[in-house]
Amino acid sequence: MTLERAALWAIVIAAGMFLLVAARALLLPFVLAITLWYTVDALADAIERPKLGRFKMPRPLALLAAFLVMGGLVWVVGRTIGSNVTAVAAAAPAYEGRLQKLLDRGAVLVGLDHAPTIGQLFDRLSLADTLGGVAAATASLVSVAGIVLIYACFLFVEQVNFRRKLTIMFASSDQRAWLYSVLEKIDRDIRVYLRIKTALAVVTSCMAYAVMAWIGVDFAGFWGVMVFFFYYIPTVGSILAIVAPALLTLVQFDHLTPFLIVLFVIGTIQIVMSNVIEPAIMGRSLNLSPLVVIASLMVWGNIWGVVGMFLCVPIMVVTLIVLAHFDATRPVAVLLSADGKIPEPSRESPAA
Repeated sequence: MTLERAALWAIVIAAGMFLLVAARALLLPFVLAITLWYTVDALADAIERPKLGRFKMPRPLALLAAFLVMGGLVWVVGRTIGSNVTAVAAAAPAYEGRLQKLLDRGAVLVGLDHAPTIGQLFDRLSLADTLGGVAAATASLVSVAGIVLIYACFLFVEQVNFRRKLTIMFASSDQRAWLYSVLEKIDRDIRVYLRIKTALAVVTSCMAYAVMAWIGVDFAGFWGVMVFFFYYIPTVGSILAIVAPALLTLVQFDHLTPFLIVLFVIGTIQIVMSNVIEPAIMGRSLNLSPLVVIASLMVWGNIWGVVGMFLCVPIMVVTLIVLAHFDATRPVAVLLSADGKIPEPSRESPAA
């Protein structure tokens, strides 16, 4: 019987993975819409119920304020990226000369008589194909953004009657109490994750920007924004946040001192934040095994790309909490946890 159940679970997991990959184009906009809706709703809750003071903002005004804040952030990020793309195009000739010198030095070190030129390296690339791919990706991003906004609007409309529907679906008060306890636990843990992760991402990006601006690295504001987003991707994001600005510094300056400063200072900031401060703060709230986090990063990254990398930790948090509330799946939740301490199931928990 145990082997039959294990085989059944293997089939269910394999079918689920296949559907996630096959239906990626349909699922990703909806998942992004849920993420946007949840982020705006959490921000509206924080605005509506401030910890200090007696004033309570009406819910519609809180939602409007949250939308304005999110829209302002998107505008700032978009403007920062757009202006830096133009600046990169203007600075390309200078970077090309510096890169050619680095190639020449590298060729001497490895014993080559002649280093390949920049033109030879890029001659193999089709400019038409590259521009066509960029245009297609941009058009796809714009269309997906429109679909995500439409989904998010309908999610806010659906939110009004969702709790009433749950009450009608689960006639038993015990079942409703169990369901609400699970949903509240999921909501609480995800909000803790977002709050801590965002605060640490802001601190990390500000410190990285200060270092790059002090040295005089080009596009320091752009890389500060990218460091903020990279922080949400476990492990891989920290590596990118260190390597990418360091490589730009290597191409920009004629000596190695700025490169070494950016590499070691920003690397130290990333390591301390990701491996010391974050586990100390978040480890008590999100009890996920580090091995599970890395494995989920690889799995969801392969299934949904960059979006999957951003969402892998919230997905695993939800999975652990749900599995912990069923007797049959509690052993799996124990394996996913860092120290075996998982939420206790509610007394009203239904049978598995």
